[in-house]
Amino acid sequence: MQEALLIEESILMKKNIHDLFLTLVLCGTGFLLMGAGSELESVPTNSIVKSSITSTVNSRMTGSVASKGTTSIASRPTGSVTGVMTTGTIGSAVSSATTTPVVLSPYAEELARILKFDRQVLITVKEETHERIQRLIGFDQDGFQIIAPGIAVSVPEEKTDHVLASLRKKLIPLHYMPFLVEMNTGLKIDKIGVIKGTDQYEILRIMQTDGDEYDISTQDVINRLKEWEKISTFEIVGADADWVEIEFKTLPRDLKAFAEEVHEFSPDSVDDGPGSIEKLINEIKTTKRLFLLWE
Repeated sequence: MQEALLIEESILMKKNIHDLFLTLVLCGTGFLLMGAGSELESVPTNSIVKSSITSTVNSRMTGSVASKGTTSIASRPTGSVTGVMTTGTIGSAVSSATTTPVVLSPYAEELARILKFDRQVLITVKEETHERIQRLIGFDQDGFQIIAPGIAVSVPEEKTDHVLASLRKKLIPLHYMPFLVEMNTGLKIDKIGVIKGTDQYEILRIMQTDGDEYDISTQDVINRLKEWEKISTFEIVGADADWVEIEFKTLPRDLKAFAEEVHEFSPDSVDDGPGSIEKLINEIKTTKRLFLLWE
């Protein structure tokens, strides 16, 4: 009987020694995974070993593995790598991509030189649109297309309003006037033009905007808009050969009388647009814009 007890105690002692050895191995592995950085600097080695041994002897091996291996790996290496990747590699890549300078093509450089445009204007247009810069096409008094003193760039229809507003904000203070020059509904591609100067009526002269079918000349359009400037303030934001769009800064006080005058001067603006004087008034109030059309 005594011999059996001695054998059992020997087996139990060997098991405890085995558990203690395995625990020490796991502690060493945990330290290697965590890295010998801040953990070893902030906590004394002896206390870590003592705590680990005590915890392991008093608990099952599975509990020890879960609390040490899983927790240490999750909280240190993973977190550290994620932080480095987010603020380091990925951050640098994003920063590099967003700060890449825009390069003008030889054609755009030549346009700037011929038109005597500030290069920064073309760079700004390129930054906003990422599209090829072209030469602006206008019209002569006979309705034939001519090369105009300006540049143009194509823009996806859904981005037109945003790009135009941004360009006007940036370029008008520099004495350049961006405006919508083409609306291609079927193709869903519009075109924005830019000319140099501060006289917004030059836009109409370059595009020779008129109501030829109604015997309305370009100068007639200019004269009527100048009359309307006496009762309101607005900017010309778009024009082509047979239409012009203005954006109000202040509306006319008597919108009903104004809408009736619009219908008289440009019937298509109402008949082919809102459909009635009342609807035109509501449209002007809502959009702060007026679209004059002669088809």
